[in-house]
Amino acid sequence: MKFCRKNTNIIAPLLLIFFVASIFLLPGCSKKKEEAKNDKAVPVKVMKTKKDKIEDIATFTGQIEAGDEVKIVSKISGKVKEVNFEVGDYVKEGEPLVILETEELYDQLSQAEAALATAKANLAANEAGTLPQQLEQAKSAFEQAEANYLNVKADYERMKALYEADAISKQAFDSMELKYKVAKSQYESAKEQLRLTEERLPKNIEALRAQVAQAQAQVELIKTNIKNSVIKAPISGLVSSKQINPGEMCQAGAALGSIVNIDKVKVVIDVPEEDINKIKEGQETTVNIDALGDEGKIKGKISIISPASGSSRLFKVKIEMENKDHTLKPGMFASVNVVRGIKENVITVPKDAVMIKKHGNVVYVVKEGIAEERLVKIGVTNGDRVEITEGLNEGETVVISGQNMLMEGSTVKIQ
Repeated sequence: MKFCRKNTNIIAPLLLIFFVASIFLLPGCSKKKEEAKNDKAVPVKVMKTKKDKIEDIATFTGQIEAGDEVKIVSKISGKVKEVNFEVGDYVKEGEPLVILETEELYDQLSQAEAALATAKANLAANEAGTLPQQLEQAKSAFEQAEANYLNVKADYERMKALYEADAISKQAFDSMELKYKVAKSQYESAKEQLRLTEERLPKNIEALRAQVAQAQAQVELIKTNIKNSVIKAPISGLVSSKQINPGEMCQAGAALGSIVNIDKVKVVIDVPEEDINKIKEGQETTVNIDALGDEGKIKGKISIISPASGSSRLFKVKIEMENKDHTLKPGMFASVNVVRGIKENVITVPKDAVMIKKHGNVVYVVKEGIAEERLVKIGVTNGDRVEITEGLNEGETVVISGQNMLMEGSTVKIQ
């Protein structure tokens, strides 16, 4: 009995100490469990979804081309005396580039001018020579023959009436009739001579005048050829090729080189048939030139849309850009962003917020501190933003940073 009472006296104080200690220790354990739970929460950044607008942009690729490229061409054939350009030179429109030898041309000019002088002399001699005099003589002879014929005819008719009335003898009438026939014959002969002279004079003079005109044209042609012996730059720009040297023969129409004008440049892109009616001439575009780095984002404008496509069903579209400082070089690779339309009142999120998984595109929506995986469908993509056509509603909280560490049901900590 003494032993049991002694044990009871020991245990009772121990139970009291344990109870008091538990009162102080239990709150500390609960706090540690809460801290451990918070340590497992994934830190994320979020955004509230709202209705917005987004541009529907298509990207096409192409190469920078010169705004204009013109061949240097000679209008005449000849031996090259001087060549005043090299590839890479900047030349101004009208600047002499190639000079041909002209000795033979000046010899031809001298001969042509002599032929012209001869033709003019022949024309002058004939205009003031025998043919005009013959015409005047023919006219005078005709007028005299006509007057004589009319007088004799009147006398003949009077004598004929008298003869028929037996007022004069047959001998007198026969004499008058002979005189009438002679006058009539002379009249008809003078008339025919005048006609022939009039016909001959204009034909001869016109032929001589034609010879003068022909000789004059030959002189002008040779003068033009002498002028064309200096081959000038057809446009201002940079020489892109050279195919002629001094001493070589130059053929009319052959290309001697080419000049490109890069004050304006262009990019030609191929646009598919489903997009061609969504763009228009005069529309602004954004052209990206990777080779220029940060300075490679340039405004362009659609200048020409091909009215028809080829067998590929692609339409050629030309975009022009200003290039006064000549930083854009023909041959540079370019990507062109063209706005096909604008979608209004749609939900958009940052492109990085959308994750690609085996079962489709997903985003994470936060509800009461828990991440919910949401399957979505995407529409238009523009830069770093993407349209969500299905799966999200306005006003929901979407994770935009830290989503790579999440799974369905993850606890999140919004930063």
